[in-house]
Amino acid sequence: LGAAVPTPGTTMAAEEPPTPATLQRQSSHDREQELIKYITDKCAAREEIELEEGWKILQEKGIDVVTATLQETDRMDKKPFGNRGYSSLYTVGFNMCSCANTPDRSEDLYQRVNDAMARFLKEHVVEPLLDPSLVGVAMLEKFSKAWHNHKIMTKWIQQLFQHLDRGYVLNSATESLTSCGMKKFLNVAFGDTCERVRAGALDMINRERAGNEIDRNQLKNCVEVFIVMGLCRGSGSKDLKSVDKMLKMNPELDVYTKDFEEPFLRSTREYYTIEGAAWLESDSVPEYLSRVETALGEEEMRVGWYLNSATHDKLQRTCVETLLSDHQKQLVERPNSGMYALLKLEKGEDLRRMFVLFQLDGVEKGVAPMTQIFQKFVEDQGEALLDARRAEIKRLASEKKKENQSDPTMIMGMLALYKKTNNMVKELFDNHLEFQKSMKVAFQEFMNKDAGKFANVELLTAYCDGILKGHEASEKLSAAAMEDRLESVMNLFVYLADKDMFAELYRDALAKRLLNKKTTSMELEKHMISRLKQLQGPPFTTKIEGMIKDHQMCDDNNAKFEEYLKSTAADGSAASSSNSTSSSTELSETPKVQVLTLGFWPSQQPRPVNLPPVLASAQSHFEAFYQEQHSGKKKIQWQFTLGDAEVQGIFPKGTYRISVTTLQAVALSVLNSQATPLGLDEMSQRIGTDEEVTKLILHSLSCNPKYRVVKKQGAGNPKTINNDDTFIANEKFTSKSKRFTIPMASLDNVGQAIKNKVVEDRSYLIDASVVRTMKARKRMTHHALVSEVANQLQTFNARVGDIKRRIENLIEREYLARREDGDGQWTKEYDYLAWAASRQGCLSSTSRATAADGRAGARPEGAAAALVGRQWGVGCGRDAAMGRSCLVRS
Repeated sequence: LGAAVPTPGTTMAAEEPPTPATLQRQSSHDREQELIKYITDKCAAREEIELEEGWKILQEKGIDVVTATLQETDRMDKKPFGNRGYSSLYTVGFNMCSCANTPDRSEDLYQRVNDAMARFLKEHVVEPLLDPSLVGVAMLEKFSKAWHNHKIMTKWIQQLFQHLDRGYVLNSATESLTSCGMKKFLNVAFGDTCERVRAGALDMINRERAGNEIDRNQLKNCVEVFIVMGLCRGSGSKDLKSVDKMLKMNPELDVYTKDFEEPFLRSTREYYTIEGAAWLESDSVPEYLSRVETALGEEEMRVGWYLNSATHDKLQRTCVETLLSDHQKQLVERPNSGMYALLKLEKGEDLRRMFVLFQLDGVEKGVAPMTQIFQKFVEDQGEALLDARRAEIKRLASEKKKENQSDPTMIMGMLALYKKTNNMVKELFDNHLEFQKSMKVAFQEFMNKDAGKFANVELLTAYCDGILKGHEASEKLSAAAMEDRLESVMNLFVYLADKDMFAELYRDALAKRLLNKKTTSMELEKHMISRLKQLQGPPFTTKIEGMIKDHQMCDDNNAKFEEYLKSTAADGSAASSSNSTSSSTELSETPKVQVLTLGFWPSQQPRPVNLPPVLASAQSHFEAFYQEQHSGKKKIQWQFTLGDAEVQGIFPKGTYRISVTTLQAVALSVLNSQATPLGLDEMSQRIGTDEEVTKLILHSLSCNPKYRVVKKQGAGNPKTINNDDTFIANEKFTSKSKRFTIPMASLDNVGQAIKNKVVEDRSYLIDASVVRTMKARKRMTHHALVSEVANQLQTFNARVGDIKRRIENLIEREYLARREDGDGQWTKEYDYLAWAASRQGCLSSTSRATAADGRAGARPEGAAAALVGRQWGVGCGRDAAMGRSCLVRS
């Protein structure tokens, strides 16, 4: 008959249905035997199975058995069919539709199967759910069971009649049995119960949020219905192969989104609005954020338990908006537990949690409010350091003491603050760009605000000077510690507005370290210069690098000078210079002379000195040597104020080695052979310096509380030098130290001179920037020009007033001209004169502008840069020779 008969011990031929994995075995042996006998007899007799007859068998022995099994409360071990019973039922249906020489009853059978599914839904699924009193969790339980039963029924229908899907459905392009079953559920059961099912599901979810236990499988089944119903309305709804394959398909979420997800998100917002308000009322900010973090974690797990993954981002955003974004200002700014308090108490874990939560999608302002509080905190900490220094200055003033530039307390505090806040930015805030900007703005705010007489840039330079001398306050530093401190200084340096001032002050301090041999490590000096060069570019360190190069060449020059002295002595010409003041004087020691390039080193005012014979002889020998070395092409200028000497002092009570400046050595030489006291005027004439300089020299020698090698006599104040004082060597001098240094006050107001030079250099830089910009743009508005120039100048903070004054100066010098309208009113624009003249065809104006532009390229002596914007070199120029002492014996 074209179909195999499934009998015990036989196998199926063609079209044998596969045994489903979830096939359940019938407990009634009789029903199974009856089915086997029926189909066996029909096949043996080759009898046709009529529609009514066959349908009755399929209805009573198949569909009704499944229905009855699903209605039993305890069916864990109930199986509607055995393997042979299932095969028999399948063969009955197959033979009704596909046997040769028999009518094809596929269409009638397909229709009756659909009617059977509809009756099952109406009688056993929908009817139990129509009770209006059935709501909430009870409704959800009933619906979950009904949906579960419907899936099983649809699954068995599809298995029993899958030959319809393979033949009739495929050939007639109609809906598969699984599609019919799911759509019938959508139309018959889902439409009438959707709202109550959704309400029960939302109620159950809120109960779980409140800490109650729920049946998540029930909830998952109910939510699953909304997803499956979307498939029933989708483009592939006609060809659902099976229940298992349907559940694995890519979902179509229109029904889920509209009928469940949107109400669920509204319910979530309402729930957390109430809960969030209660948490805010009772908890501190860290406790509130901890609750929020826990709630977000639970919602994320909730998606995995019974919601579709597409809901995850929407759910998280809803929770974040409700719990965080709506209360962000209050959370950040709460007085006792907000971000400022957390920063002050260094609550890293809580700050990290706040940062992570405020970065979530849904927080409208993100981390911006946090960065504002962070900036204020850093500014306040910096202001506290400034206030502490002001208080210290006030205390010193009350004790009639002067402010100490070398006091590193405030700079050390700033370094500690930088380290602390930088670690916060990196470790707590993931090095977030906005926090970096806030930190930069905060440090720039207080780093460029002075607390006393000395600007912060001067204090930072003094701190660097101390570190490079090998100490921090009273603590001696190792090489590694020095390098670490210098690296920290560079972190503060980037926040300085007056970087050009730092460069000049640093250059002055470096000069003193090199000349006075106070530097601890030349490698560290070079490292510091390389860091400055890395941060600011090569032009910033050109002069400083030149100083280092000069210093390194000093040993070579002195070695050559020593060879020169030996060679001249061998030739019998110990003093060959024609202008030597003491050609017959023998040199008892080889003098050390440092030759320095004038353009690199800080400028000093030359001061004439009447050198004693031994120093004069050293000077003349070196001048002769230098002229011979450079064939008279270079000229040296002596700076005795920067030299030093070591003097052997022989007193009645002991002999001492005394380190002094060259000027002090000259004064001691004057008093060395003097038996009677000399007055101030006489001392000034013999030393060769003016009265003020002579007072400073004698004050260091006669008023030093520890080393008074000169005795001052007079009726005036013993702590100052008076015009009627007299001076003589102190024969009663004694000291426990056999070797010591007598310091001397600086002869020049170096700090003010550097500031004046920096101000002058800035005017040249502004001029260069204005001319360069206008030459490129030809015409610009006043506001645009000022902004452009301010942006170009990186080494200092150019004030608008300074830029305006330089523009006025350039207008007077005919580099620029104001543009006027027809009524003679200024249009707030400037013209570059050479460009304006060329448009008017005025040859004379063009020549004048060209000449002016040429003047702009000329570099006045002492300027840092030319107007054309490039660094000027120092050619062969002049050199300055700093006398580094020979021994003067007293």
